[in-house]
Amino acid sequence: MKTSLVFLVLILCYLCRARKHSSDNDILLQAVEGGEEKAQTQRPGTEAEGGEPELVLQSDIWAELRILRDIVKEQRLEIWHLTNRVTAAESLVDELQKANTVMEARMTAAESLTDELQMENDAQATELTVTQQKLSSLQQRLTVSEDRVEELRKQQEGQEATVQELQNTNRVRKLAFSVSFRASGEGNTSNEDFLPLIYRNVFTNIGNHYNPHTGFFTAPLRGVYYFRFTGHVAHADLSMRLRLFKNGDAIVMAGDQHTTTTDPEDNASNGVVLQLDVGDVVSVQLSGDVWDDHYCRTTFSGFLLFPL
Repeated sequence: MKTSLVFLVLILCYLCRARKHSSDNDILLQAVEGGEEKAQTQRPGTEAEGGEPELVLQSDIWAELRILRDIVKEQRLEIWHLTNRVTAAESLVDELQKANTVMEARMTAAESLTDELQMENDAQATELTVTQQKLSSLQQRLTVSEDRVEELRKQQEGQEATVQELQNTNRVRKLAFSVSFRASGEGNTSNEDFLPLIYRNVFTNIGNHYNPHTGFFTAPLRGVYYFRFTGHVAHADLSMRLRLFKNGDAIVMAGDQHTTTTDPEDNASNGVVLQLDVGDVVSVQLSGDVWDDHYCRTTFSGFLLFPL
């Protein structure tokens, strides 16, 4: 803006000087033309009075004046061109002034917009700071919540494990079995030495801890158990001896002598309460003869009294 004003002042000064120079040239031109006319009117008398040297001098002077006149004419033409250029420059200056005014208005509007944007930016920065603080607080709360959820999850897993254990214990506590020797038919079975009896006819096997293929009962839970076994013999030449084993140790025994014509059938039984650990095995072994049919049974049974 300041540069445009300085340029405008310089142009105006130049225009004033050009106009003054043009006025001076006009005066000089008029003087030259007037003097020339006067000289032309006075030349005859001069020649009569002053002689030839004065006439030559005046001729040279008027020749120089004509040269000056031509120069003045050229300057007037140049001034005319300069005047046109100055006029065009003044128009350009006006246009530039108008453009400058528009630019100033736009700059003022831009500065106002900049101030508004700065204020809005400051407000957004303040809001962003508050939002970041809230986000940080929420992040901390989320971390606490996640820790709490993880703690609750672990507690739930522990509770589920406890419930599962209790359910397993409750299922295991429902334990009982009762079996007999033969699944069908009747007859004696003989063993020369003590060998495990395999009771194949299953009356009850709650929990399936008795194996009808091996004759073994396996304790699923540490606890106190009750076991009972019976033996029946009929028309046998060998005595009957039954022993209950815990793992590899004989615990109790039941038996009778071989039968006779006056005592054709005999029965024997025994029972015991045992404390077993998980995996302990209980079985019955026979040496001699035993009888089994649909009514006279050789049996083996047991159940859990209470867990430990």
